Amino acid sequence: MAEVCAVWPGAEPARSVLALLEDLARLVAGRTGSAVEGAVHARRRGADWLIASAGDRLTRTGAAADGAGPWRDAVGAGAPLVLADLRDDAGPGVGPWRAAALRAGFRGVLAIPAPLSRGGTAALTLYLDEPGSCDPEVVRRASGFAGEMASLIELHSTIPARDPVLPEAEAARLTRASVDHAVGVLMEVRGCDEDEARHVLDVLRASQGRTLEAVAASVVRHAVRPGGRGGLGGGAAKAARRS
Repeated sequence: MAEVCAVWPGAEPARSVLALLEDLARLVAGRTGSAVEGAVHARRRGADWLIASAGDRLTRTGAAADGAGPWRDAVGAGAPLVLADLRDDAGPGVGPWRAAALRAGFRGVLAIPAPLSRGGTAALTLYLDEPGSCDPEVVRRASGFAGEMASLIELHSTIPARDPVLPEAEAARLTRASVDHAVGVLMEVRGCDEDEARHVLDVLRASQGRTLEAVAASVVRHAVRPGGRGGLGGGAAKAARRS
């Protein structure tokens, strides 16, 4: 089993990524009728990281921390890996992790890579009890979630995990303009549309238990460094100045 570093549970980006992962697992379970567990990894600067995992069996068997898991095959191929039935010996991607997954009761696997803008790749893996559950719609929805998770990983690589909560009086002074400002920064830095940028802010708000205005102020504060250099990307300073 290859060594995989783990992000501290409850810190960012683990907390926000886990919230998205649990949402996706519920969505896929509702669509397929299959029990679903999942994990999110990232490979960057020669190190492999377990960002978050959801599911008792993945935790108990240690499968999420296996550096030789299906996520590695997806990252290497640069494309989604769909294993409809792990019992099929002739199928692709039958690595050493397969036996452990079968013992845990999983029959299907979906692994989706998502590039990180400053180098490296994130990967979302879903383990399903029912074989043949990963239809094209499941792959499409999972790919969208994988992209959002990659955005959160990038975002939190520059925002401290324990950012102080703003006093109520100060948070009250933050207007809708400050939220729009943060949306503009995320749109330019992440290259996403307005709806996705607002969704990222909303996920951060829900997972951190903070007001939307406080989250927006934190994003802008850490995106624009002194001297006008973007902390989240080269275009962040221009976005801030246009605001």
